[in-house]
Amino acid sequence: MRSSRRFLRQEALLAGAVAAAVLAALAFLGLVARGDNLLYDQLVQAAPLPPANRIVIVAIDEPSLGTIGRWPWRRSLHAALLDRLRADGAKAVGYDVLFDQPSADDPLLVHAMRGMPTVLPVGFLVPGEMGSPFTPQPPVGPIAGAAAGVGQAAVAFDEDGIVRSTALVAGGGARRWPHVAELLHRAAFGRPSPAFLRLAGAALPADRFSLGEPVLVPLPHGRFATIAFDAVLRGEAPPGLFRDRIVLVGQTAPGSGDHYAVAGNAGAMPGVELLANVTAALVADELIQPAGEMPAYLLAAAALAFFVAALLAWSPRINFVLGLGLMAALVGLAALLLRYAGLWLSPAPALIALATVYPLWGWRRLAATSRYMARELARLDREPDVLMREIEGAPHAGDVIEDQITLLNRAIDRVRDLSRFLDGSLQSLPDPTLVVDADGVVLMANQAADALFADAGASPAGTPLATLMALLAPDAPTLLSATEQEFATRDGRIFTARMAARIGLDDRSGGWICRLTDITAIRVATRQREQALQLLTHDMRSPQASILALLESGGEPAALAPRIARHAQRTLDLADGFVQLARAENANYAAEPVDLAAMVVEAADDQWALAQRRHIHVECRYDSREHLVLGDRSLLCRVLVNLVNNAVKHSPDGGVVTCTVRSPEPAPDGDSSSMVRCDIEDRGPGIHDGEADAIFAAFRTGTQRAATAGVGLGLAFVGTVVRRHGGTIQCANREGGGAHFSLWLPLEDEPLPPD
Repeated sequence: MRSSRRFLRQEALLAGAVAAAVLAALAFLGLVARGDNLLYDQLVQAAPLPPANRIVIVAIDEPSLGTIGRWPWRRSLHAALLDRLRADGAKAVGYDVLFDQPSADDPLLVHAMRGMPTVLPVGFLVPGEMGSPFTPQPPVGPIAGAAAGVGQAAVAFDEDGIVRSTALVAGGGARRWPHVAELLHRAAFGRPSPAFLRLAGAALPADRFSLGEPVLVPLPHGRFATIAFDAVLRGEAPPGLFRDRIVLVGQTAPGSGDHYAVAGNAGAMPGVELLANVTAALVADELIQPAGEMPAYLLAAAALAFFVAALLAWSPRINFVLGLGLMAALVGLAALLLRYAGLWLSPAPALIALATVYPLWGWRRLAATSRYMARELARLDREPDVLMREIEGAPHAGDVIEDQITLLNRAIDRVRDLSRFLDGSLQSLPDPTLVVDADGVVLMANQAADALFADAGASPAGTPLATLMALLAPDAPTLLSATEQEFATRDGRIFTARMAARIGLDDRSGGWICRLTDITAIRVATRQREQALQLLTHDMRSPQASILALLESGGEPAALAPRIARHAQRTLDLADGFVQLARAENANYAAEPVDLAAMVVEAADDQWALAQRRHIHVECRYDSREHLVLGDRSLLCRVLVNLVNNAVKHSPDGGVVTCTVRSPEPAPDGDSSSMVRCDIEDRGPGIHDGEADAIFAAFRTGTQRAATAGVGLGLAFVGTVVRRHGGTIQCANREGGGAHFSLWLPLEDEPLPPD
């Protein structure tokens, strides 16, 4: 086990190292950057920006060129545009047009610019003149002097030729130009933008023209209100269109001016719209700062290390879901940082690493599993079959996979045969038998066990043995030991339980085999034998010995005859009671509908002579309906005769015995079943405290009723017959004196319980 775990760790580390190497190779080839750009484009387009209402574009478009004429135009037209914008309340104007050549109309433009803050771009020659790294091309002197600022509008292209970023400063060494959008922000609001203060402080190399720290800019198409140049000159602009807004002027006509490829499918973006997007991002502080390659690769390393650890800890299914979830979480994190923090932390390296390590790990784990299975299946195939099943020789198909499949099929056949053999052996056992694991949970049960616990409303498989035993027996024994234990179930049956010795290799993998044996018949036979011995050795021997003693005393026959008769009658009563009790316990009952009220009247009539001799009145109370129960008529009649006889014998002379029958009545244990109830009350001495539960046992009589006690078998007979009919008998003292016997029997539609 340790060697396999060490092997898996080595394989996981190897997969992680290969994934890191693949990531490094892709980064060297530039494929990571392409994936990064693709993810960035999709996330930016998934959260479109609202219209930028603070910026308006005045387009030098095809209609304007058709109306005014070919480019370049007279600068007096630009002066007229600035005058119109000043009159309409514009805050600042930015041009995407180079004014690097002098013109006769320059004074007009200079005059207009002094009344309307205007920012102009500067061009750059790279390499520059006279061997310099670069040469700036600012607007002509008077125009540059009248401008609110002269800035750069350099464009940064990614490896795929798409524009996604810009730089807020550009130049070389001490010669630095802010971006036109930054100068427009200052002209409109009188202060630098927050992004410029954060990002534009880095020094630029003096030996070449370079851009400052790049920042990503969302570049959606069609975000700005746009109006044609000639429409503004004709006064066709809607009222208030330019009020308190930044205006950008530039060429949008196809084939003229600068156009750039941006993300999306809307075609190339004119330079003036790109400049407008940068300005809008500065105004709304929407510029996105790249986190850089180092944080992205650190994130990839952390994700890779976590996933490699998970590969060792969890199952392939969990790891597959975890890998997908981890990828989704990385993309979600990048989207949240992009949307709410203005930070682009590329998830592409981490996604590539995760997508690489999982199939590598799966391949290595599959290879290791294949080797292990081949080795173990070959060992199993060489072992003798315990069932003596005929097995062909070792497979030699020539193909490794084919050989492994053949070995696996043969192993499955052997295991299936063994499982059938074990299950058949378990099911053939006559006693309820359970296979229990080390935690006490039932793994298997035979049909006898299923039937036993089905009566208690439980299914053995998957249930703790302690729970099953608690349902079966009120005082469930602790069975996780090898000693044999005896217990009684709730329905009165008696079982012995024995746990076989632990099976398995260790305490955690082992278990028990529990066998339950029904010894109810044995215990009943033992009890009957003991009762018979008691009857013969004591109860019947005592009156016979008394008879012999009387005969040996030599007294007068006339005086001895009544006493001998009493002892002989007692012997007959004992024999008759014992036979009746044995019949009640063992005979098969003949079930038929009988009216309990009619049988109570019959029992009262049977005891009429005895009651009349002592002037005892037996009163039967019942209504006119039938009180039908399903049972053995002769035995139930005997039960009622015994109860009435018991009440008459223990009543004082001139007393009253009351027999009441009513139905339907609820069961005494709270069950919803409907019952027939019979109450028999006398006015005798009652039952001594603590004897009510034992009075229905054989050879037991109440101590307070000893003067008129019988042989102790009549009430035992009553209890046995009532129990076997599914009923209940209870005894208590009556208020005011006397005993009160209550008998419940199921209605006719309730079947007799099984013996």
